[in-house]
Amino acid sequence: MTSFRKRILEQIEKIDAGRIFTFRDLTFETGKTANVAVLLSELSRKGSLVRVEKGAYYRPKKSVLGFGELPVYQDEQFRYLRKKLNGYITGAYVYNKMGLTEQVATTITIATPNPVRRFNFKNLDVECVKAYCMDFSDESLIPYLRLLDAIKDMNHIPGTTGQDIYNRVKCQYFNRYNQSELKKLVSLAKNYPPRVRKVVADIMGDIGQIMMQTEMAKTVLPTTRFNLNYKTA
Repeated sequence: MTSFRKRILEQIEKIDAGRIFTFRDLTFETGKTANVAVLLSELSRKGSLVRVEKGAYYRPKKSVLGFGELPVYQDEQFRYLRKKLNGYITGAYVYNKMGLTEQVATTITIATPNPVRRFNFKNLDVECVKAYCMDFSDESLIPYLRLLDAIKDMNHIPGTTGQDIYNRVKCQYFNRYNQSELKKLVSLAKNYPPRVRKVVADIMGDIGQIMMQTEMAKTVLPTTRFNLNYKTA
């Protein structure tokens, strides 16, 4: 019979080098948790694994150029943090990638159902903000959520103005979406604060989507006043 130790080692070998894993990625009896912890700690001391934080490890990649072990790539750090916090990457880092600002973020922002205190993870400064959609199982929704987040933050995105963001999201995104995509955006926007729904309604009016503009406008109380620094078309 295959020994317990060998079974765990075989599972670890099947995990891609450089990919962060935790106890939850291994299959074993609950009563063996302490044994697994001892084994992972032993492998870490020997250099077979690198400890990221308590309970999280990865098998180091070796450089083909002889530079020794390669660091964990940033994308893998993001994947691990997203999974750990049950959220998605948003904020200034993403807004730069979206072409909404030229400023390079020094902080990584993660939208989560239950925000936690700001913390450091390896070389990353991480902050958590409230997520307005609680289901991220469908990753195709995340680009829409990031766009709505940018609208929510439009007056605070570094190196821009509210008018800049209004024009850019309208031209670079809303104008290029088909009807199905716009409907999906409207549906998700209903979970966001009134000021976001107001901006979405205004943009829908600008691009001639009157029915969707009306649908969005109905979600905002007529007596609500907003301090939004942009002009519609």
